[in-house]
Amino acid sequence: MALEAVPKQAFGFFVEEMDGENLLYRLGAHKAIHLNETATLIWKLCDGTRTIADIVVLLKGEYPGSEQAVETDVREAVELLVQEGALLEVSPANVSRDRARA
Repeated sequence: MALEAVPKQAFGFFVEEMDGENLLYRLGAHKAIHLNETATLIWKLCDGTRTIADIVVLLKGEYPGSEQAVETDVREAVELLVQEGALLEVSPANVSRDRARA
C-alpha cells in the first residue's frame, strides 16, 4: 500500500488483550490474529483519518532509534491486515475533505 493510502478498520473486527497478548478477532469467525505491541498500535491508528505516511511519522516519534525500521514495519503490518480483511483502503480525497470540514 502506498504511503498516501488511508487504511481503515473493517467492520466486525476488534482487539482483545488476553494474558498480555493482543488478539484481533472477527465477529462470527473462529480465527484470531496475534498482534504484537507495535501492530496493535498500528491497528488502532488505522481509523480512516490518517495516511500510512502519517502513521509512520507518529511511530517514529514513539520509537526513537528505530526510525529506519518503522516505515517497513508499518507497511508490513498494514499489508498483513489488508490480506486478512481487517483493514480497508479509504479514498484519500474523502479524508482531505473531512479534515477541511473540521
